[in-house]
Amino acid sequence: MKRIAFFIIGVLTLFSLFITLLFIDATQVEVLTVDPLTTKTLTFNLSEGDIFSGSLAISGGANNDINFWITDPQGNTILNLGRISQGTSFEFTAKNSGAYTLHFDNSFSIFSAKQVSLSYEIKHSFINNFILLIILGIISICVIIAVLMLILHRKKTPKEPHSNISFNHLRTI
Repeated sequence: MKRIAFFIIGVLTLFSLFITLLFIDATQVEVLTVDPLTTKTLTFNLSEGDIFSGSLAISGGANNDINFWITDPQGNTILNLGRISQGTSFEFTAKNSGAYTLHFDNSFSIFSAKQVSLSYEIKHSFINNFILLIILGIISICVIIAVLMLILHRKKTPKEPHSNISFNHLRTI
């Protein structure tokens, strides 16, 4: 009985921990070198409603600059910051689910490679977290119900009486 209680507490504790982790968003950092006369991209799979926040730091060349824009899953430009010198911050909300691409263009520079540092955070939409939360809640409730049914089944199952009859006195003749 105590094992089952500990199991239920464990399941509920893990469920609570997972819920907490759903709402914690950590900042990530990507560092890339964009060679002269080239463009590099980074792609992020986002869900509808996700918020992408980022900041760029650029170094290299005379002006520490790069062209920067973002395209949505259909290839449409949703944010064009043009030529950025040294760095900037930006944010956008995903209108559709799919691959969003960040473009880092150094095609205007003939000699200098640029070092780009992207710090970003993705805040997942509440709707996606809410659906996941509902699914986890249903799973947790099913586990708890199954454990309770197991407990009730054990209590209702009659125990077989233990016989104290000794067969030592029966001997073959």
